[in-house]
Amino acid sequence: MSAALIIIDLIEDLIGPKGRANHCREQVVAHNLIANTNAAAAYARVRKIPVIWVRVGFADDYHDIPPHSPLFNHLKQIGALRLSGPGCQWDKALQVLPVDFQFEKNAVSAFAGNNLLAWLQQHRCHHLLLGGVSTPLAIESTARQAHDAGFQVTVLQDLCAAPSEEIHQQSLDILQNLAEITRSQAWMKG
Repeated sequence: MSAALIIIDLIEDLIGPKGRANHCREQVVAHNLIANTNAAAAYARVRKIPVIWVRVGFADDYHDIPPHSPLFNHLKQIGALRLSGPGCQWDKALQVLPVDFQFEKNAVSAFAGNNLLAWLQQHRCHHLLLGGVSTPLAIESTARQAHDAGFQVTVLQDLCAAPSEEIHQQSLDILQNLAEITRSQAWMKG
């Protein structure tokens, strides 16, 4: 069974110290998320597991946001998530390599507005390992869609963060019905 490591939304606007919508920043630091993500990505590359980085972003005029989304309309009002701006750049400490794959999305799920699902099916990836922000939004949405599409889903909890530890844990508790919940170290030892 072929696996893929999917890392979602670890961009400046969402996790950077000066990000316009960095509500998860405290948990990103507390979970040592960047170092853990870099270690998991390095392990995946050695094992020939594709590392896929997915980031949310929009055109400068926001013509491509979901029109009725309170979340994205708020981000539009504060000028966040413009693909051409520095806020949509990967966190500077992440080790995103040229051998990795990158996709852009225009909604919450990693599958929104791109061909990631088709890419995974074409490359016979059956097991998706997820990390990123935020646990109750992008991770939950992606895990639900992946589960319903027939993938085996694992959420690497130490590669995820939410605005608070309580929200993070509540989300993981919900996801137990759809995915295996584990830590990256346990996955790398397995």
